Amino acid sequence: MATHPISIDSAGGEYMETVLVIAWAMKSGDPVKTGDLLVTVETAKAATEIEADRDGWLAEIFFAEGQEAPVGAVLGTIADEKPIVGEKPIAGQSASIAPATATAAETNPRDPVTSEAPSSIRPPGSRAVASPLARRLAAAAGLDLATISGSGPHGRIKKRDIDATLAARTNEHDDAGQRTPTAVQTSPVAAPALARQTAPVVLIHGFGADRSVWRQVVPLLQSGIDTISLDLPGHGTESARPASSIEEIAFLLSDRLEEMGVGNAHLVGHSLGGAAALALARLGRLAVRSVTLLAPGGLGPEINAGFIAGLARATTVQALQPWLTVMVGDPAALPSGYAQAALRQMEKAGNRDAIAAMAESLFPDGTQGFDLVSALGELAVPARLIWGRLDRVIPVAHAARAPSFTAVHLLDGVGHVAQIEAPALTARLIAETVRSAG
Repeated sequence: MATHPISIDSAGGEYMETVLVIAWAMKSGDPVKTGDLLVTVETAKAATEIEADRDGWLAEIFFAEGQEAPVGAVLGTIADEKPIVGEKPIAGQSASIAPATATAAETNPRDPVTSEAPSSIRPPGSRAVASPLARRLAAAAGLDLATISGSGPHGRIKKRDIDATLAARTNEHDDAGQRTPTAVQTSPVAAPALARQTAPVVLIHGFGADRSVWRQVVPLLQSGIDTISLDLPGHGTESARPASSIEEIAFLLSDRLEEMGVGNAHLVGHSLGGAAALALARLGRLAVRSVTLLAPGGLGPEINAGFIAGLARATTVQALQPWLTVMVGDPAALPSGYAQAALRQMEKAGNRDAIAAMAESLFPDGTQGFDLVSALGELAVPARLIWGRLDRVIPVAHAARAPSFTAVHLLDGVGHVAQIEAPALTARLIAETVRSAG
């Protein structure tokens, strides 16, 4: 029985070393037609859908959802004949499309952990290619990247290479009966700036805003709750990096949290940030402890298209002010000078074009171009939904789509931005969600 590989090349960029398998559209043994969606993966820049290039049957899946695969590795195979599910493929029938110079370990489709063969140490003076997290870990441990062999394609140094170097050096000192030097004792787990001991609360703002929208809530949270306020792609400090899909937003947020050393967190998201929180939880790269959503996107197609366009296009205070009042149940809830401050921040960030482009791709024809109802239903952690009954941006009726395990709070007299209109109550509810996670 002949089989044909399902794989992805390095079109995502020279330094793209792996892809993350997000979702298989079918299971082993299912028939496929040319053009059928087979699997969705994360590349360096966005989500990529891989379609069948022939008719046949999906024979085997080598990388499960949530696993990383080296660029060029075979993700699965398509058979010309209907396979017996569980049948082992005949040796040599499925091969990687990785470059010919790749070693056997680099192209082994069955082992995502050992599939990247270490490259030789770079010559003195050459540039070390390393992930941002690996660079930070190396700096904290006093390691010279030029002396470390990278296990990723192109010799890229990853976190596991730093961990292995530290472990090897510790063993050398232990074998010699010497005390491990202080620099070597600095482990990534123990370094607060790199890997946090407790799960922080990650706050994600909505479309057209920035992380400062949480400034009234953060001081009201209980002591001992660590917070991280992130700017969405294309917003605030991330204005130079817009995103065109909710999946891409999740990937970029995940990358930033990884660089910060955050491996587990409580997620809090408002509006588009709520959709991003659900997409981030579904992505599976972060251990999510709880989820609190404020009027989140993704629970229905309806959205106030005029509001989205008004935020994206307004260039004067007079043009922006009416749309900002749409956000709140009572216009008096908006801080004095809020429109002017928001406009000034947008001009400072220089992201007007990025915001407009994101609006078109995320909300095509005035609808929400993503559906995260299933992502909410799949949560296995405490989840809370907070929605203002007077919301004129996203209908409060969407709250009815929340699964029965979700705590739902409908706030009287509040519109779309509970964090501005009712900051004390919002902080209290976030704290209760965090506390319920244990």
